Amino acid sequence: MGEAVLLGSVALLLWFLVFFVANALIMPLIEEPLLESRFGSDYTTYKQNVPRWIPRLKPWKPGPAPKAGEPRVD
Repeated sequence: MGEAVLLGSVALLLWFLVFFVANALIMPLIEEPLLESRFGSDYTTYKQNVPRWIPRLKPWKPGPAPKAGEPRVD
């Protein structure tokens, strides 16, 4: 988008819009369900604590991983 503004290019602006919309649809519809199926509750916890588009002001620190044989407490 910066290049489109800097160069005054409508074609680059349109490309940015197409790319942004495609990613805004693909991430929640395809990528996130795949990550949830792969990582389970760990990814769900991560997703609840880390916003998709706007960064956090303070980093999120997950709790300690459970030891072998212990259930995970979320």
